[in-house]
Amino acid sequence: MKVACVGDSITRGTFVLHRRRNAYPAQLQAMLGDGFSVGDFGVNGHAAQRTADRPYWTSEAFAESTAFEPDIVLIMLGTNDSRGDNWKGLSAFADDYRDLALHYRSLASRPAVWLLTPPALFRLGQSAKVRYGMDEQALAEMCGAIADIARDLGCGLIDINTVTAQHPEAFRFDGVHPGASGALLIARTVYHALSVGTDIAVPRTR
Repeated sequence: MKVACVGDSITRGTFVLHRRRNAYPAQLQAMLGDGFSVGDFGVNGHAAQRTADRPYWTSEAFAESTAFEPDIVLIMLGTNDSRGDNWKGLSAFADDYRDLALHYRSLASRPAVWLLTPPALFRLGQSAKVRYGMDEQALAEMCGAIADIARDLGCGLIDINTVTAQHPEAFRFDGVHPGASGALLIARTVYHALSVGTDIAVPRTR
């Protein structure tokens, strides 16, 4: 079974020590075992919106994840959509995010598509803002829109935002990117969602 993890630097495991072993897709692979092939299609700085400075649509990872012919697609984008001039409002985000979900659902492999809300954002120390210009209010609006899209399209929903909001220590590097423990938290959340929310035989004893 092929699992495509679509996303940005958080999926890729940027700033995760030994990311090839500890990024969330790699940790998910270890949980799922040999019957699954988990592909990490995260790419730094990319966003769901076509008008963003780095749209996922034009990335090599987009083409590669499509050619992967996945059985399951996990989409976790939105963090970079909230950054600076990328944010064009909720409607623009929702339209392009919906189209992305529809793209993967229309693949010949007929994958089960799961939408993951982006992780929570944290301010470091006494800072009044999140690093890199991420907008907390925009991210909150996105999470609601992603839940609506999942319901409307019949996709699975995994609320990574709520889970990570209780664990600022897992994002202590910069308040945006998880470390290995944060990646493990994401992987466990995804694993448990797949275990109970899909008719695919996900091992439950690991």
